Amino acid sequence: MVTTRGKKIKLELDSSEGELVGEKDVQQPAKPAAKRRRTKKSISEDDDPAFAPISSSEKGKDKATPDQNMLITRRGGKGGKLRDLMNMPVDIFTEVCSYLDPFDLRRLALTSKRLWDILMTKEARHIWKTALDSVPDLPECPTDLNEPQYVCLLYSSECYTIGCTGRGTRVDWSFRVRFCTPCHDANMASEWAVQNDRQLGLNVKYNTWQEIRSFCKSSSAVSAPRRYRRGGHRGRNEDKHIYVDEVKKLVARYEALPRAKAEGYLSQLRAKRNYHIETGQDMLQWKSNQLASRAEDIAAEESARFESIKVKLLEMGWDEKDFPITNKDFRDLVLKDQKLTPKVWQNIKPKLELLLEASRADRLERERKQRQSNRESAIRKFYSQIGREAMGLPFEGPFFSTFVPSFEEIFTLPSIKPLLEDDTETVTEEQWIEVAPDARLLALTGWRETLKRFTSHLENGAMSSSNETHKEVEGAASAKTETKAETKTEPETETDTKTETQTEEEILGSIDAMKTKLSYATSMFYCRGGYCKRVWWFPNNIKHARLYHDCNSLNELLDQQPPLQPEGQELVKRLLKDLGLDPETVKASEIHTEDQNQKTYLCTRCHEKTAKYMTFPELIEHYLNVKRWFDNVTEAIRNPPDSRYPSRAVKKELPMIVNDHDWISSDALLVRQDDEETRKIVLELQKAFRKECLTDPACDTDGIGGEDLENHSWREVLRCCKLCPRTYAPPPCNTRKLEFHIRSKHGKEPDLETDTTLETFYSLNECPL
Repeated sequence: MVTTRGKKIKLELDSSEGELVGEKDVQQPAKPAAKRRRTKKSISEDDDPAFAPISSSEKGKDKATPDQNMLITRRGGKGGKLRDLMNMPVDIFTEVCSYLDPFDLRRLALTSKRLWDILMTKEARHIWKTALDSVPDLPECPTDLNEPQYVCLLYSSECYTIGCTGRGTRVDWSFRVRFCTPCHDANMASEWAVQNDRQLGLNVKYNTWQEIRSFCKSSSAVSAPRRYRRGGHRGRNEDKHIYVDEVKKLVARYEALPRAKAEGYLSQLRAKRNYHIETGQDMLQWKSNQLASRAEDIAAEESARFESIKVKLLEMGWDEKDFPITNKDFRDLVLKDQKLTPKVWQNIKPKLELLLEASRADRLERERKQRQSNRESAIRKFYSQIGREAMGLPFEGPFFSTFVPSFEEIFTLPSIKPLLEDDTETVTEEQWIEVAPDARLLALTGWRETLKRFTSHLENGAMSSSNETHKEVEGAASAKTETKAETKTEPETETDTKTETQTEEEILGSIDAMKTKLSYATSMFYCRGGYCKRVWWFPNNIKHARLYHDCNSLNELLDQQPPLQPEGQELVKRLLKDLGLDPETVKASEIHTEDQNQKTYLCTRCHEKTAKYMTFPELIEHYLNVKRWFDNVTEAIRNPPDSRYPSRAVKKELPMIVNDHDWISSDALLVRQDDEETRKIVLELQKAFRKECLTDPACDTDGIGGEDLENHSWREVLRCCKLCPRTYAPPPCNTRKLEFHIRSKHGKEPDLETDTTLETFYSLNECPL
């Protein structure tokens, strides 16, 4: 330590910076700065060489040129703000330095060559220790680093690669290095790359690498948790946490040692690595805490600045809703970690006013559009209520928009336009009452036109209505939007001409007449859905088409649900006649109810022991399904029959197929409606029949014993029909049911040996159900 108490240090400040002794992140410039020429003048009392030592870097240098001397002289003559810094006793100077934090102390050392030579000496070590001790919670300086190196690693941002000017953002705390991204990729490698020697040129022997590989990794000290990384997993263990230069050094030392000393060297490496990782983790934790603390401080400063600006803007008359907080330019002005001074406020005030004016204009425009949207929503709500009342459907749902004029047509009415144009918050109920008659008249007219389409579709029959529907759909430019526009445009033109001549009472009268016509039991529609194939009456056909087939236009609905074909119409009339009802006057509500428990219709063509009670639509579907089965079987065995009867003998006569549910050529009774007492008797008869089938001696249902019990817990032997073609036979069943099937579908007495076959079904489950 220099003991020159009372003496002064005279320093000519120079801009040149020498090499940082012991540091890795500061590089020597390509051309060293000019040095002051030495003179042979005797050293004065103020120029004591004890206080102005000659650095080793100045030895052996060329002398400065005259031009450089002139520059130095001018700078020295002018002086700077620190020209009196060194005109103080050394002990006072060191005492002042001891109050600086490590970052400021390092910046001071980099100020000039003279300060560098003073602070980067062993005599100044106590200054660095004092500065480090002043930092709270800072880990102790590792033994493999000196204090300036430790400060450089913690506080600097320079890349350690010589000649690189990049920003050192990639730090390996275990190896004590800091690199920019390109240098990190060049100097660090993954374990997979080192082991496979991918473009590294290490030429590490396999045995050597296996011995030292655990001492070359630092992932536990420098790797952040993967959930905080970008890009996800890289695959094949490609995280770069091996320092290539360190690997080269360790390999060279290990291979140069004899086998006897190698074990001791590995022990030293193990202890060194553990120490490096432990201290590296401490440094990483401290650095993370510092960054988090700094982020909190910045956030607090930004919040204070924003609050100050907010108070000033509110005093100027601006509304907080006008603050464009999502605007980047606005955030850059108000969210800064810089105190708001009067000068700063005067600079940013005009910029803020421009942003606030634009934001206020946008806000007012948004509010205007929101008010308009509120008015449109209110009109839609009122009109929807009127549309539902006009249609009078017995169910709720968004069905009216397809069958009455759209909202866009309502908005164009002369009486409703002013409600949209007035810049009010919403449309009140009192305002709507004044224009409701016009909207109601438009809804009734549109609903009347829809009913006309339904009745016309029903009267023209299945083929004609289907062809017309296809032509309308194909003529539209778009399957949904254009079709909807086309179907709504035609009623609109008709509405304009008839509204003036027809009153609301006349329109309601025509609507009631068409509803009555559609309510007859013979006015049925058949759904073409591949999985339903059911018959519907109006208006339940509308609900079914919208919910299950997503029909968004009237054309789509009519195409999905054509009227029953002539054979189906004849079936409905026959069923009504057998029930003693007049097909021309009976309504659907008289023979059909939505209550599934009120199934009172029984098919008389089925055997009473196997028939099911059904509703009237289910009865119609039952007869249509039997006819469809008969038509499919007839077509299937026509060409070629051998594919349907593989076991049939050559030139053997085909089995007879009978349509026992034929309602066209047979006048036998089709249906009967039983009262509650008769219904109970039939159900008891069917229950006894099912119980009888369970004890069928010709079949076998065994769940507790039998020869196959060792492999299967349950088995069942059922009969299959050999007279039906393949894929059209009924499901395997007991003997009694199959006898009924052969008598009704094949018109003969059953011969169980030739007409049926037994099939065994197994199950691994203990319960067959």
